[in-house]
Amino acid sequence: MIEDIERIIKIFEGAKITKLDLEVNDIKIKLEKEPAEANIIYKEKADLSKDNDEMVENNNTFIKSPVVGTFYAAKSEKADPFVVVGQKVKKGDTLCIVEAMKVLNEVTSDRDGVIVNILAKNEDLVMFDQSLFEIGDLDD
Repeated sequence: MIEDIERIIKIFEGAKITKLDLEVNDIKIKLEKEPAEANIIYKEKADLSKDNDEMVENNNTFIKSPVVGTFYAAKSEKADPFVVVGQKVKKGDTLCIVEAMKVLNEVTSDRDGVIVNILAKNEDLVMFDQSLFEIGDLDD
């Protein structure tokens, strides 16, 4: 029985879930941890503030997440990403999807330009107002 509990704890530590309530017969196990992504996201947000300062100098803009959710670069696992670095986009083009509570929120470009940087990876947890894309001016 102890080996089973140790195995459950080990699996939980490596899993993406942050809370587990398990009850088997007379045994109750409650496990909870802080999301590992939270520390990474806060660090990224701090690093991105540098990018926002540079925005004034280079006229690039940042497209931000409208909600807390999961970032998806494509419509499905097998589909090509909506955009890639270096791709030209027009105002209104879909850049990604952020899923929050089973609601798919399309994130669109607010200007014509070129994708300079994609600041989130597929299936990342993103925070509200987190920069997702950097868009630069089109070369004429």
